[in-house]
Amino acid sequence: MKKEDLLSVCKLKDWYSSYGSVYFTIILSDKEINFNFTGYSEEDMALISSSLIKKIISELYLLDKEARRIIKNQYEYQDIDALKLSDIIFDKSGCYNNFGIGYYVGESPAGKLYLIIKFDDKFQADNDIVYEVY
Repeated sequence: MKKEDLLSVCKLKDWYSSYGSVYFTIILSDKEINFNFTGYSEEDMALISSSLIKKIISELYLLDKEARRIIKNQYEYQDIDALKLSDIIFDKSGCYNNFGIGYYVGESPAGKLYLIIKFDDKFQADNDIVYEVY
């Protein structure tokens, strides 16, 4: 995928690469969503299908709904609707299956806390929640 391909699908706010990773932010329904490609170079990005990114963007409402359902199952009495969908995460190591959807929870004593739901290449969610602190 090239930056130009992305421009045809959504409003691109920024795109940059740093330390072997590529990041970009899109504006979708007046919300900023960060795409993080950890371990990917600009050259690697050319190998990622633009149709995959287009599909994620077009199905994001349904993916978000499924991810929130999984979180709600484990945190039944919490206000899951208050979580901010902040990131779509790809990691070259495969630790998030095909990709992950990240939700910013807030500050913790250890740093910023995110909940991540992993999705496979058929867009099926894993029921386990990944907890990340940055």
